Amino acid sequence: MMYGVIRIRGKVGVRQKLEDTLGMLNLKNKFNCTILPETEDYRGMLKKVERFVTWGKINKDTAIKILDKNGVENPEEIAEGLEEGKSLSKMNVRRSFPLSPPSGGFKGSTKNMYPKGEAGNREDGVEKLFEKMM
Repeated sequence: MMYGVIRIRGKVGVRQKLEDTLGMLNLKNKFNCTILPETEDYRGMLKKVERFVTWGKINKDTAIKILDKNGVENPEEIAEGLEEGKSLSKMNVRRSFPLSPPSGGFKGSTKNMYPKGEAGNREDGVEKLFEKMM
């Protein structure tokens, strides 16, 4: 498994330390997403910025859809590399991908934590949000 991460809030009012962490996660703009290997380092970074992103575990098929939609060559090989723990930068792939706002809008506030809002860890529910945004 790997993490699918979407930035759901913009840049206004974000403390510099949090903006730096979002930059390290390659999430510089609203509605950008990235796919990260499941490691403790990334989990700590996600916990730090959880008020600005929504994230959860995605399966290989969802990762392939995201990579294929954004014109990445050999998405199956890259998804396998992510499952093995390699990062996108080590595989020479663009590290963030633009998404559209979700069709039908968000169901809750982007300022509140999941399940009452949209921010934070969704576990397996993030795949439904990816489907709405692709």
